[in-house]
Amino acid sequence: MYTDEQILSMDTKKPDVKHIADIVGEWGKWQFIFCTYCFLLWGSAAFINMGYAFHAKSVDFWCADTPTNLTSQHLSDSAKCHKYTNPNESCTHWEYNRTQFRKTIITEFDLVCDRANYASNWVRKKYNPIHHSPKQHRVIMLECCGPKYRSDISILSGVGWVLGYVLLPPFAYWLQDFRYMQFISALPMIVMMIWFYYLHESPRWQLANGQIDRAEVTIRKALQMNGKSINNLKNQMMQLANSMQRTPDTIKSEKGHNMLDLFKTPNIRKYTLIIWYSWIVNALIYYGLSFNMSDFGGNFYITFLLAGLMELPAQLFTPIFLRYIGRRKLYAMFMIITALSCVAVIPAQSSWLRVLFALVSKYGISTSWNVLTIHGSEIYPTVIRNTGMGVASVVARIGSISAPFMGNLTHVTSLSFVMILYGVLTSVGGILGMFLPETKDKEIPDTLEEAENLGNNNII
Repeated sequence: MYTDEQILSMDTKKPDVKHIADIVGEWGKWQFIFCTYCFLLWGSAAFINMGYAFHAKSVDFWCADTPTNLTSQHLSDSAKCHKYTNPNESCTHWEYNRTQFRKTIITEFDLVCDRANYASNWVRKKYNPIHHSPKQHRVIMLECCGPKYRSDISILSGVGWVLGYVLLPPFAYWLQDFRYMQFISALPMIVMMIWFYYLHESPRWQLANGQIDRAEVTIRKALQMNGKSINNLKNQMMQLANSMQRTPDTIKSEKGHNMLDLFKTPNIRKYTLIIWYSWIVNALIYYGLSFNMSDFGGNFYITFLLAGLMELPAQLFTPIFLRYIGRRKLYAMFMIITALSCVAVIPAQSSWLRVLFALVSKYGISTSWNVLTIHGSEIYPTVIRNTGMGVASVVARIGSISAPFMGNLTHVTSLSFVMILYGVLTSVGGILGMFLPETKDKEIPDTLEEAENLGNNNII
């Protein structure tokens, strides 16, 4: 156990250990196991989340009493919702075109006509709860890897999302039944739940919350897994705690942090509001584009697959961009790229050109969301990092919940209206992003005071 005298004595000399990576190393088996878990979790989450695009895919339909020599193309949308033999009476039983999708929630539960919006409501209940859990694991990766590689490791682990994304179209084409797809997607999650029990807590979080002895146990295991000596661990722990200003007074004063700390000081309050808006916009446009790729034309299986593949360069190139450009400018740049490509869809005459601009938009919003996740984690201090990012991910559900309705909005208004909406929202987000502090090559803050002072030297 550490006594108050031992902790106080940490302030007597300048610490050589400033980060957990200074003790356990920048990269090793300990970090690899956790990153592998995140990689597989991302893949499983993508298969579940993005599966909605196939589970609720719209198909042609007509009232069951329509003569067989007529197809849905010969009927207006209003005619499909009424009986063919009695146009004044609403239809209660429909037939569906099952050439591409044998069973979806649309065909299974007759979610057409006045029940069409129920399909969008389905996603709010079934898919959003697991949307942001992988992003929260990035926080622990950021705290356990060194400053040099933390963004690289965090972003590259998201390649698992791309894997799950691109596996969806072939599985959907093969199974063509939403129940089978849901069953397959649930199997890896069972494994992940068992694996989760054996994962470690963030030692940086433990130190920031005064759990110094627990942090020592965690780091001891990390040293053993990474093949490093534990002989000097106590002294290194003292230096690390000292660099994080862990004294009895600071520990006592910083206990009991909650969501209200996001609004107590002016700079953190400003950062929080910008991050919230940015998460909502990124979630709305990311899922709005992903779920509604068929609005741009082409074969849905192929365009969906291409949209997933566009995330691979977003994952692979983002660490390089982050290393040389920084956070603020990179985020603003890709938000503007997304805005321009969304607006460029409007004058495009051919379907392949519309799909091309939509894919550029998908690449832009995927990159900006990756950057935003890293940037937000580096802005919030350790004592409220999980709280800040957790609340941001919850707020982002406003966007992801609204995304399935963008298809409905397109049918009610027009594709041009939705693209202009996307362009305006992302442009505003790009401008607001420039008011966040730059965190490139900086040590992540541990206290509220450190986070409050992050942007003192920023020049917009």
